[in-house]
Amino acid sequence: MKEKKPVVVRVTKTEFELDDGRVFPHPVELDEVPTIEDFQKIYDKSRKLVKDMMEDAGEQSD
Repeated sequence: MKEKKPVVVRVTKTEFELDDGRVFPHPVELDEVPTIEDFQKIYDKSRKLVKDMMEDAGEQSD
């Protein structure tokens, strides 16, 4: 079964919210608030980057 992709529903200078209700703070306050669409692209790329790094780390520990 394929995992449901998290959807960004709200972005502020200090945090963002996903469609499941989880709220995450930004590491630093943003100077400008991106559109939800632009932030979704950033979030998707960040998730992929972390997933790829975790997979690489798992392969290196074998």
